[in-house]
Amino acid sequence: MNKKNSSNSGFTLIELLVVIAIIAILIALLLPAVQQAREAARRSQCKNNLKQLGLAFHNYLDTHRVLPPGYIQTATNNSEWTWVSQLFPFLDQATLHAKIDFNKGAGQTQSDPANPFYTNFLVTSQPLSVMTCPSDPDSGQLLAGILARGNYGASNGLGPLKYIGLYISAGQSWSNRANAGPFEVNSKTAARDFTDGMSHSVLASELRKTAGTSDSRGTMHYPEGPFVNFDHNPNSTTADSVRNAFCEDLPGMPCVGVFAAFDSRQQTQSARSMHVGGVHALLADGAVRFVSENIANQTWRYLGIHNDNQVLGEF
Repeated sequence: MNKKNSSNSGFTLIELLVVIAIIAILIALLLPAVQQAREAARRSQCKNNLKQLGLAFHNYLDTHRVLPPGYIQTATNNSEWTWVSQLFPFLDQATLHAKIDFNKGAGQTQSDPANPFYTNFLVTSQPLSVMTCPSDPDSGQLLAGILARGNYGASNGLGPLKYIGLYISAGQSWSNRANAGPFEVNSKTAARDFTDGMSHSVLASELRKTAGTSDSRGTMHYPEGPFVNFDHNPNSTTADSVRNAFCEDLPGMPCVGVFAAFDSRQQTQSARSMHVGGVHALLADGAVRFVSENIANQTWRYLGIHNDNQVLGEF
């Protein structure tokens, strides 16, 4: 009579460790692919947001025959509401637009319901999905407790963006600065003004925002926020020039304080994103291109000015 083999058929410790090691390797290989897929989806949504802004700009242009002003400034009203609020009716935000009291400056908004400048708080504090790139999540923090931020800035050409109130209040004429983009204070840029061609001019590009409460970059409804300048390449290591109190110098978005208050404004901020290698840019013809951070600087500068009549290089 044969005796049955009574050897143990379970895993040995060494075999178990080998299996665990193989699983760990597979997970290590899979995670980057998952992260890349997620970033690809976020990047696609970021691009789509700019397409929606492009449609809104063109619908505004069709309705008013000009693009919205970069921001509003008059002799009697220190309004400073930006292009973002002007686009509301064309971004399915007519309800928010109707709440705005344009007679009260955006920067004067207060969060206290008992304050007479509370009127606009429900507008300026409201984050907007179409203005938020998923690759740069919104912390929910507000500049000075009143102003929400976004990830897209309109083209202001070569910096700096200036404050002109002192000129207006003194009754002096204001000549638009040289090399300005299509969005300037009180601008009324028409289609005919794009002498370089709409496919060779940037309307808007990406911005990065901080998680803190004291950095103005990306602020949607105040001039020291929703603009990009083209002096330096996308994702430049050169520091942005901002107000002293509104600078949070951070990796990937360096800044330096160069002016003290709104009436000495000298703001220059570069296009920046959380994407590897560059930023999305909305061209005036409605197309959205991913522009390499290694683009020839002169080409990038020409893209930011819609009427310089310069020949573009490849981009």
